[in-house]
Parts: sequence; C-alpha cells; structure tokens
Amino acid sequence: MNTPPAEASDIRWKQRFDNLQRAYRRLRSMLELAAQDPESEVIRMAVIKAYEFTFELSWKTLKDYLSYNGLDARLPREVIKQAFATGLLIDGQLWIDMLEERNLMAHTYDDARAKAAVNQIQTRYLAGLAQLHTLLSSKLEETP
Repeated sequence: MNTPPAEASDIRWKQRFDNLQRAYRRLRSMLELAAQDPESEVIRMAVIKAYEFTFELSWKTLKDYLSYNGLDARLPREVIKQAFATGLLIDGQLWIDMLEERNLMAHTYDDARAKAAVNQIQTRYLAGLAQLHTLLSSKLEETP
C-alpha cells in the first residue's frame, strides 16, 4: 500500500526528529564531559563530532518539517533562511554562524581552533539547538 505524500513527509520529519533528539542528548553529554575535563583533546574531538551530527540532523529535520508544511528549501542556507522567515528559528544569524562553523570544523586540525570551536558550541550554539529542540517537541505534540 502506497503512503500518500503528505503522510510520508509527516513521518519523515518525525523520524528524523527522533534521530535528532538522540544526537542532541549525546551532544549535551559530551559538553558535560568537556566541562569536567576541559583539557581532554579526545573529549574536544567528541564534542565537535557530536555537534556536527546534531547540526546536520537539525537542518535536515527543519527541511523535512518545511516540506511537510508545503515549503521547498533544499540547501542548508536556504533551509535556515526559510525556517527563520517562518518563525521556526528565533536567531537566523546564529544559525548561519553555526553553519559556517560546522563547515570550518570539518577542517579543524589544531588544538587552539578545536578549543575555540568547543567554546562556541557551549556558549552560543547549544542555545540555538535547544530552542529548535523545544519548538519541534511542541510541534510533535500538536500532530496526531
């Protein structure tokens, strides 16, 4: 039996959000470990990788949610702009910064840069991810 397109996109954003929730919890756990052992290079790398996963799932979940609501955006920057324009994201510039940082993190090889990235994740980006998590959780409760 074929699933109607609207129902399929409904399921898709919910399934992706389920994965996002796990990644978000993992990121928060890694940040707690980093706070306990700020000099651990291994924990710093784990925080950065957890952030990359969480960010990827965040914009892709937003993309699926926008699609579910009849809006088409394909690339991360387009998705962020559309999500901000529709009120899903409170701070569009923060998310653009998060995107740019994610792109830089993929090429972070020195320890000073890794420390700076972890600091940004802790002090700025976690708040944006938390806002999205709260918003999507509420949307999940609204849909049958």
